[in-house]
Amino acid sequence: MSNKPVLYGYSPSSYVFSVRILLAGKSVAYDQVPLDVIAGEPRSAEHRRLHPFGKVPVLVHDGLRMLETSAIMRYINDAFGGASFIPDNPRDRARMDMAMGLHESYGYAAMARVVGYHRFPKFAGHPSREDVEGELERLHTLFAELMRLRGDSPYIAGDLPSLADFFVAPACFYLEEVGETGRFLDLPGFAEWWARVNALPEYQTVLPDLSQWGEQAG
Repeated sequence: MSNKPVLYGYSPSSYVFSVRILLAGKSVAYDQVPLDVIAGEPRSAEHRRLHPFGKVPVLVHDGLRMLETSAIMRYINDAFGGASFIPDNPRDRARMDMAMGLHESYGYAAMARVVGYHRFPKFAGHPSREDVEGELERLHTLFAELMRLRGDSPYIAGDLPSLADFFVAPACFYLEEVGETGRFLDLPGFAEWWARVNALPEYQTVLPDLSQWGEQAG
């Protein structure tokens, strides 16, 4: 059986993006099956055999089928060689876990709704600008908490980048793409952290191609 993992999900997907940053950081060769979320491809009967709720990413490796981004990322970190992106002490691991949990609970849906307003209004249910302002306020609260959690550390969970930075970075990338990061730049530490993450080679290597990104008219 091949040791080469297979990643299901198209690259612009925020959570797939997070997994790809980590795979690049670990220098893991993998195959990818692109499934366009906006086109509804993950909801196909074929993909539902891999993920019963029709979501991405899914990672398959040595017969093990993995769902949920945080579990997939922990597995990749532990299963493959190279640098570890999980802190080696309980305090920083707790910071990493808190950041990932906060983003998953309060950040992802808000980010998706803001981005949907700009690029995929039909898919997002036609949110209003008022809806978007509420989501941006929630994101402001989230990023303020993440920066408070980071404190004086260069990265969210310590001196080195961790799964937490990779987990949150795609949301910031997309908010920047739609011109909605302005209100976060005044948060203490946010601009410095985001510039630092932007400079990571594993992040730069996997930036998605957005040339066909957005709903098409007609």
